[in-house]
Amino acid sequence: MNKLIFVAGALSLASACMSLDGMVAPGEQLDAYDLPTDVIPADLQEIVSFESGDGAKLYGMWAHQPTSKPPLIWIHGNGGSFQADFQRVEFYWGWQDYDVFALDYRGYGMSDGPAERDGILEEDGLAAVQYVSDTTGVPPEEIPWVALSLGAAVAAHTSDEIPARGIVLESMFASTDRLLDEGSGLDLPTGWFFTDEWNNVEAVSHAISPVFVIHGLADDFIDPKFGREVYAAAPDPKQLWQPPGVNHSDSIEVVPDEYTQKVKAFFADPDGDPSTP
Repeated sequence: MNKLIFVAGALSLASACMSLDGMVAPGEQLDAYDLPTDVIPADLQEIVSFESGDGAKLYGMWAHQPTSKPPLIWIHGNGGSFQADFQRVEFYWGWQDYDVFALDYRGYGMSDGPAERDGILEEDGLAAVQYVSDTTGVPPEEIPWVALSLGAAVAAHTSDEIPARGIVLESMFASTDRLLDEGSGLDLPTGWFFTDEWNNVEAVSHAISPVFVIHGLADDFIDPKFGREVYAAAPDPKQLWQPPGVNHSDSIEVVPDEYTQKVKAFFADPDGDPSTP
């Protein structure tokens, strides 16, 4: 989706307020997952379920290595379940360093619905981290997270409640009111269009773990300057990378080798010297 689609939606609703629940696009709820096996063999894939803090039944999946490895949590973006963006699971699994865990928020994939703002932001990411830690015995502060777009918002709003080894926030908007202002050019008052706000800049300012902000300079959906705002708000230690030619979600396709090097280096030494903004 690009800015023109966002603007059209904004103008079509310009006489009313909209809940942030309307921001999420979970796609079709699934009765079962049908995951490709050409990269990750079927016997290394495991579908699991666990409960969120308010009792919602959530689903996730493990992509195990042939021999046990420490966990990495992948928090996917909008527009469908982890099945819809399985290339990312395959990419991180291909490093051979981690057993990759991917979660589906409420209303996504096989997870209980509906897809609602408070549950997704405040409950589901936290439940996933606790589940992974409890299941593997690895302390939360040793578990790395990688999160994209909507998933980055989930990670940002979870990052003040439970520690991580390091958190990659990719292509995240600053807040919904800022997103509306930049997308429509209408400069509307806070709360005029949306009845509640996902203030990701405020959320990341309370992060208790190292943060690595990635935002491609060719992103035509979320303005790359939001990446700099998120970076500025995050406490130290933090890093920022804004690769040229990278759009909203194609970093692993455009710059796979550089992406791998930078993210793996961050997780190896999250408290190391930051990248130059």
